[in-house]
Amino acid sequence: MKIGDIIKFKRIEQGISQEELAQGICTNSYLSRIENNHVTPDEEIYRLLLGKLGADYDEVIYSSIEMEKDLDDWYAHLTKKTPLKKELSHYLNLESQLNQGLVIKYKIIYSRYLLTIEKYNQAKEILDDVYQVLPSLNNYEKFIFINTYVVCFTILNKNEDAIQIFEEYTQDHNINYGTKEEHGNLYYNIALCYRRIRSYKACIDYAKRALNEYSDQYHLNRMVQTLVLLGIAYNNIYEWDKSIKYYKQALHIVEQLNIFSDYEKIMIYNDLGYCSECQNQYYDAIHYYQSSLKIEPNNFNILSNLARTYYKIGDFKEAKVYLNKANQVMESTKVNDSYIISNNLLNCLLFIDYKDMDEIFTTLNSNFPHIVKNRIYELIIFYSKEFGAILEKHKFYKKSNELYKYAFDAYANLLKGGEKNNV
Repeated sequence: MKIGDIIKFKRIEQGISQEELAQGICTNSYLSRIENNHVTPDEEIYRLLLGKLGADYDEVIYSSIEMEKDLDDWYAHLTKKTPLKKELSHYLNLESQLNQGLVIKYKIIYSRYLLTIEKYNQAKEILDDVYQVLPSLNNYEKFIFINTYVVCFTILNKNEDAIQIFEEYTQDHNINYGTKEEHGNLYYNIALCYRRIRSYKACIDYAKRALNEYSDQYHLNRMVQTLVLLGIAYNNIYEWDKSIKYYKQALHIVEQLNIFSDYEKIMIYNDLGYCSECQNQYYDAIHYYQSSLKIEPNNFNILSNLARTYYKIGDFKEAKVYLNKANQVMESTKVNDSYIISNNLLNCLLFIDYKDMDEIFTTLNSNFPHIVKNRIYELIIFYSKEFGAILEKHKFYKKSNELYKYAFDAYANLLKGGEKNNV
């Protein structure tokens, strides 16, 4: 917070016009330039202006500098995990001691703190209020606000809102404030949002920007996350060579350094398996899935992937074994709805001989719309073809053709980078 900002806030707070404050000290236009930090006057002018506002120059300088240091320390702790220099209670109680010029910055950083303790809606309410006065913030405050707002929207799965607020900001501002790590985090979150809405080409663009920022600073954990995100995005537009390249780069970092948990290996092996499955390289897929399963035998996602892959090679016995294991895990673990839906559809396919057409239609109608609504293109293609063939065999040609069209449109979307939703 610069002295000009403090003078401006105190003047407005006390309802004094520029003309009144400037009288006997400087011209109105010069005061305006001081308040906007366009000039740095002699110290004596600062003292006279602040004295007229009932403030002591030395106290203002010391208080403002020290408190802004405290805010910066807190923000660094929240974003970079640096240790706090004082007790947490000190930072939480800062607001009542701050001059008006630092209150907004405090609110932004406090919102970031609320996100770390999972008080997401409370954080969003504060950020929504700050958004109303965004034009009045200085450039760095705008940057940390946008970064925090995007994090909030990302956590709340409001992906379009995160993208919109980011695009509004970048229309008028360059990303040249803050650190490279902060830039990388912002780009990564935007890439993640694009991935969630299945706009894979945009995801790739921002993930590469994030990777450049992280690589410059050797932020290995974030590099691995970003490499995996690139692998996922390229896999979903069928550019498998690039997908495998990024997955293996991530795996190389994880295997060479002893700073990662098993989670990263599980994730990468599973993703390599899925990439192989998408290329119809089913035995390679099974190898990678099994490598992942050795680390975490009760991982529902991996069990489901193995069941589906064994089904694809016609080994229905093994498919049923892994599907049953997945169902057992599902009984005691909270599972993503998309995985449950996929399991329901696969269960219907594996036990098709024991089901009449009414049961098949019931399963299809109650589960398939979910993967269509959520644009899970890979599953749309797989289940459309499988159920389409079954319905065609039983002479339900109209419904069969509808399913084949879903598969065709989903495939077209993947080739376009997921930018359109025709399904």
